[in-house]
Amino acid sequence: MTRMIRLARLGSRWLRRDVRGAAAVEFALVAPVLLVMLIGAIDVSRAVAINQRVSLVTQMVADLVARETQLTANDVEAIYDIAELAMAPYSTEPLQIAIIPVMSAANDATRTLVYASKTNRPTYPAGSELSACDTYPLTRDFLAANESVIVVESTYAYQPLWAREVISPANWEKKAYAKPRKALCVGFDGPNCQSSCFAS
Repeated sequence: MTRMIRLARLGSRWLRRDVRGAAAVEFALVAPVLLVMLIGAIDVSRAVAINQRVSLVTQMVADLVARETQLTANDVEAIYDIAELAMAPYSTEPLQIAIIPVMSAANDATRTLVYASKTNRPTYPAGSELSACDTYPLTRDFLAANESVIVVESTYAYQPLWAREVISPANWEKKAYAKPRKALCVGFDGPNCQSSCFAS
């Protein structure tokens, strides 16, 4: 019996001194945590990058529209093609863009309406957009009487790659405003963009 106790004590001392497998055990305990942190960091940085890119594209579309005096549907589609290139390498499938030209009444700056028809301002991708003469509310004193602004609204349905527990899917909404640079307004229905919406 005493011999067995001595052997047990010797064995326990030997095991305490033998640390050959300690690194493997520690790695096995830490690796899953590090892997989850790595995946989370990748998804968070991807979300931030896409969010910034959607903001950039929204502002860019507004700026490109505001530079023109007149646009056709083909011109608008070409601007959307540029937006697709600017979004690369990220997917444009969840992206939606709408161009909304807004004008204030000549005698009432608080009365702001969409002044162009839908014919030459398609959405990206094709979908529903505001019609001519629809009311579009703006912040008080945003426009003076008889002024216009190009509003671009975009949404992006973000889906994380892996870390759905860290980042949940989200719908981002962006809005950009740009004043026409070369004229009172940008014509979508021909060279004269004065609207009949304010006739009444």
